[in-house]
Amino acid sequence: MPESATMKSLWEYSSGYHFWRPYVDFCARSTFSRVEIEGKERIPGGYVILAPNHCCTLMDALMILLLYPRDPVCFGARADIFRKERMARALRWLKILPLSRERDGIREVAKDLDTFEEMTECLRHGLPVCMFSEGRHRAERGMLPVKKGIFRLAREASAKLGAPVNVVPVGLDYEDFFRPGGTVAIRIGEAIPIASQFDGLTPDKDVYETLCEDLRRRDLGLIGKPPSRRRHPVLAALLSPAVAVAAVLSLPISLAAAVLIARAKDKAWAHTYTFALKLVLPLFLPFHIVLWWFLRQFIKPYSHEKA
Repeated sequence: MPESATMKSLWEYSSGYHFWRPYVDFCARSTFSRVEIEGKERIPGGYVILAPNHCCTLMDALMILLLYPRDPVCFGARADIFRKERMARALRWLKILPLSRERDGIREVAKDLDTFEEMTECLRHGLPVCMFSEGRHRAERGMLPVKKGIFRLAREASAKLGAPVNVVPVGLDYEDFFRPGGTVAIRIGEAIPIASQFDGLTPDKDVYETLCEDLRRRDLGLIGKPPSRRRHPVLAALLSPAVAVAAVLSLPISLAAAVLIARAKDKAWAHTYTFALKLVLPLFLPFHIVLWWFLRQFIKPYSHEKA
């Protein structure tokens, strides 16, 4: 397939992308009081498709980026957010590609073939690909059924690349979905090799169903136990005068985030709004970090039932 300028821009070096990545990673990590990464050594070499659960909107993708400091990752996202041309260009610059869902209609789903081609090129040139296994986010610790698109991509890419493509389960486990701060764990499970699953004897439909259920089971095994919060009440008390100053100086972030969260229909965007405001208001970022660290010493975590 001839390479277009758009395709090249996805996997080729981008000075702007690499310039901003450290700052983006810092803002994402500082949105939480603590981020733990477990099992990173389980990510195999070669071609990799990361398959995390999807429970916290844009923050899920930002947490995946923390697995690859400063290195790009290609993501799939729902196609409807690409409808505006300016937004589509911005998303492509961020290495995010559109994926349609069955409910969008056969004609739209057919466009996924072009996206799979671009994702395969990303794999060929050393970029990992991330597809959220459920296809949409839900702010709960359980999971919706896994979509087979991940395994379709893995199978097709393996055939075109002439090498195995591994699907890697990832569990994203947030202490709190609806209030900024708290802790988050990023857990990596054992990779699922795809090529060996299709033996030509078992109907493809049955193989896909088995793989989807296997991935769902593995992802579920990686969530439901967010890291405990480390408290430092004595240090917090000693810093309280400085925190009072930080509270005033961080108001542009704190108040704006509170307003956006209050107006949001989907409260799972709470972390994302806070991250975005930190990103665009760097002058107030240090004060907001101090304030949130102090508050997390005393705020009780929001409890969730495992779905």
